[in-house]
Amino acid sequence: MEEGPRYLKDREGYFSEEQRERTKKRSKEMEAQTSSVLKKQRNRAKAMSYFDEVHKYGGARYLELKEFHEKGGKIVGTLCVMVPLELINAAGAESVRMCSGYYEPVHPANELLGDAGLCPMVKSTLGSKMVSSNPLVDLIDLVAGPATCDGKMKLAEILEDWVPVVMMNIPRVKVGDTSSRLWVKELIYLKNRLEDLTGRRITKSAIRKEIRKWNEANQYWMELLEIRKSEKTPISGRDAMLVVQATQLDRIDRWNRKMKELLEELRVMQKKGVRAGEEGASRILLAGSPMMYPNFKIPTIIEESGGTIVTDELCTGFRLMADPVIMDGMSKKELYEAMAERYFFPCTCPCFSPNDERLRRMKESIRVYGIEGVVFHTLRGCHLNNLEATKIELALREMKIPMVKIESEYDEGDIEQVRTRVEAFVEMIKARREFRLMKGGTAP
Repeated sequence: MEEGPRYLKDREGYFSEEQRERTKKRSKEMEAQTSSVLKKQRNRAKAMSYFDEVHKYGGARYLELKEFHEKGGKIVGTLCVMVPLELINAAGAESVRMCSGYYEPVHPANELLGDAGLCPMVKSTLGSKMVSSNPLVDLIDLVAGPATCDGKMKLAEILEDWVPVVMMNIPRVKVGDTSSRLWVKELIYLKNRLEDLTGRRITKSAIRKEIRKWNEANQYWMELLEIRKSEKTPISGRDAMLVVQATQLDRIDRWNRKMKELLEELRVMQKKGVRAGEEGASRILLAGSPMMYPNFKIPTIIEESGGTIVTDELCTGFRLMADPVIMDGMSKKELYEAMAERYFFPCTCPCFSPNDERLRRMKESIRVYGIEGVVFHTLRGCHLNNLEATKIELALREMKIPMVKIESEYDEGDIEQVRTRVEAFVEMIKARREFRLMKGGTAP
C-alpha cells in the first residue's frame, strides 16, 4: 500500500490561496529591498550586477532552470554545504540550495509545527515549500539532505511529503577510520540515487570534468580572499557573501567567467586605493549560524555601523568554496574518496565533535586578515552554535580579541536593538585602536 503524507493530510488545501499569495508577495518585496540596499553601497564594483541577477526573485536564473526542467532536465535541492555539487553536475542535473533566507514563510511553518523555538531557517525553508512561495523550490525533483543538525534532519523528513529525499548520514565524530569510510559510502549511495533520477551513468571522466570546474572556482575564490586582506578592501563582506552564494544557484562555468571579470575590476579598484567601507572602519570577522540571502540583516547592520566584514567562517560564506578536491588518483574509488575528504574533514560545522579545527581556522583568519573584533551570530534555536560560542569567546579572550554575540530571528523587530549593540561594539574597537596607537602600538 502506498504511504500518504505524514505531516499534511491535505497538501493542497491546508493553506488559503490568500496566504500563499501574501507569502509570495512579501518574499519578493524582501528580496527587492535587500537588493536595493546592496546596490546603494559606496564604490560598488559594476561586475556585481551579474550576482544580483542570479539571486533575483523569479529572475533570469529561475527562467533558465524552468526551461531546463520543462525539457526533462532534473534539479536537485541541497540543504547543506556538505552535498558534493560536482556529483550532481556529473549526473547531468542542476542544483539549487534550498535553505531559505526569506522571513514570511516562517509563519505557515509555525502553523504546522507549533514550535516557536525551532530554527527560523528550517521553518522558512519548509514554509517556502508548503505555500510555494519560492519559485525555484517548486522545480526540485530530489532533495539531498545531510543530517547535520536535528532541525535539518526533521526538515528533510517532512519534505518527503512533497518530493523524494536522500538522507545522508553524517558521522558526527571525525576521529577513526570508520568515519571516513562511512561518508564515502554515503556519497556512493547519493550517486546511485542521482543516476536513477537522471537515467545517466556517472562516469569517471564526468566526475573529473566537474571537479576541475569547481576547483577553478575555488581558485578564483581564494584570489578574492587575498584581495579582501588589504587595508583598503574594495569589496564589502555582504557582496562577498552574495558572490559565493551564487555558486549554489548558477552554473559553475558561468560563475567562473563572471568571477574572473569581477576580480579584474577589483584589482583595478585596489590599485587606485578605492575602498568599499568607510575610512577607519573596524575589521570584523563574522561567525556563527548560516545567513542565506536575502537575510543579510546582521552583515548590513555591521557595515552600516562603521565595520567592514573582511572575512567570515560561515557555511554560507567562506566555507562554501574554502577547499578544493585533491585528485591524487584517477580510479573511481579514489575520486569518491577525494570528494569525501573535501566535504568531510575540512568542514567545521558545530555538529562535529571534536571541532577544534573551527577554532584553529578562526585564529588563523584573525592573524592574516588583521581582525579587530568578532561578531558571533546565532539564529534562535541554533543550539549547536550557541554552545560553541562560549568556547570560542574564551579562546578569543586569550588572544585579546573582543567578541559580541548576537541572537536573531527571521523578522525586522530586533533591528534597532541589534544595531545599538553592534554600534557600541564597533566604537569600542575603534577606541581600543586609538589607545593602542597612543601607547606606541600599531593598527591592524
